[in-house]
Amino acid sequence: MNEKASGSLNELIPVLILCLAIAVIACLPLRIMSYGFIPPDDAMRHAAKAISGKSWDQILVVRPEFKMDSHPGWHAILTAVHNVTGCDQDALILFSVVILFIIFALIPIFFLEHAEAWLATLLAVAVVSPGLIVRLFLGRPFILTMSTLLALFFLWPALKEKKMPLAVMGILTALIASSTWIHAGWYLFALPVICFFIAGELRSGLRFALCAIIGVSAGAAMTGHPILFFKQTITHMMLAFGNVSAQRLLVTEFRPFNGDGMAAMLVLIILIWRRPYLKRHGKPLFSPVFILAAAGWTLGFVATRFWTDWGMPAAIFWIATEIDSAMSEHFDLVSWSRAGLALAISAALFLSVSADIGGRWTNNLTTEYLSVGDSSQTEWLPEPGGIIYSSDMGVFYQTFFRNPKAEWRYILGFEPAMMPPEDLAIMRKIQWNSEAYQAFEPWVKKMRPQDRLVVGGAYNAKPNMPGLEWHYAATGTWVGRTPKR
Repeated sequence: MNEKASGSLNELIPVLILCLAIAVIACLPLRIMSYGFIPPDDAMRHAAKAISGKSWDQILVVRPEFKMDSHPGWHAILTAVHNVTGCDQDALILFSVVILFIIFALIPIFFLEHAEAWLATLLAVAVVSPGLIVRLFLGRPFILTMSTLLALFFLWPALKEKKMPLAVMGILTALIASSTWIHAGWYLFALPVICFFIAGELRSGLRFALCAIIGVSAGAAMTGHPILFFKQTITHMMLAFGNVSAQRLLVTEFRPFNGDGMAAMLVLIILIWRRPYLKRHGKPLFSPVFILAAAGWTLGFVATRFWTDWGMPAAIFWIATEIDSAMSEHFDLVSWSRAGLALAISAALFLSVSADIGGRWTNNLTTEYLSVGDSSQTEWLPEPGGIIYSSDMGVFYQTFFRNPKAEWRYILGFEPAMMPPEDLAIMRKIQWNSEAYQAFEPWVKKMRPQDRLVVGGAYNAKPNMPGLEWHYAATGTWVGRTPKR
């Protein structure tokens, strides 16, 4: 092969690596979904909501403060996909997981000089903190907010320029508006604004604050009820963290985390490794991105989601940029050694993330659902107008997912704060007493013939609750009803 042909082939290396990175990112969620994976929580209720055609007060028994959908944009998108394609709940889950992961994972490879630096970062996170990688496949709209953060981090340098970067600000405003409409976590965009100011980036902070104000306002307007939207999201936040006597009673994501020691150690190692380079090139050690990562980690001791949804995206962006800089020092962009490294990283990433460690992608395959399609369960499911009483949110997620059009409601849905106050008090007592049967007594007394009480338990452990008759309806699931006369 002559030098000209060899040079032309070498010039294709960056393109080949980019294509490889895109292929790995596209194939990962498809491989995971091929196991039959169904995320264990909100993705199920989002898919069912889109198919049900109902408002939440027709699905749940809710307190009067909750009058509108908490994720109007995401449900509008899923409903449109369902209406256009006619797909069922399982297909909507597939759509959610694949699309949201690809959106998040594709953004960095088009900004970094070395696409494989991003793959190496995902590989490192998958090894040291596998739970964070699993969250990227949950098919939930918070991933769009995380994607907005990644875009902000890459576009941040433009916000520092003297000339107003109108195009960049327009992109950020549109992304924030979409995130507000789809995810409703608008108030937390104050975090990066504060981090800009802490880092001394006054101009960037003010410009991003302007984008956030306009974007959040536009996103709220897209809901059709902006004032109610703002009021309800604030009320939801306050109620979600209130009325608990111990943090263990909160939903898992609102509880404090344990510090994610391995992820923190990874950041510390890279900080020590890269510090000489930063000093040599006069780069600031603590950028707004690094400060947001540190703030998210610190606030994780208040609620885990500060770290998983805000600190973690900042941390992995920071790691990716440091790895990218290191690769620029040691690898020629058109070297075959770079291509070999990219291939090795891609293979390791695909195998490590798609590995069914601890059954993380197949645990749901053994789940038995309560379903109107199962004739053996028919008479034990609620009658039209009935209510399912349960202190386990999993009962709501799984049952609503398989019965989106059923003519009953749930006392507990995806957030305890939405329950009527008296029922929330009953559920908190049940939690406080570790699901003791006596704590269910107020619900048992309220039950009508069309209602059902669903509790967990083994086949040989029939619930001892006087006043109800019981049926072992599915694996680990007992259904109770008032005795038929």
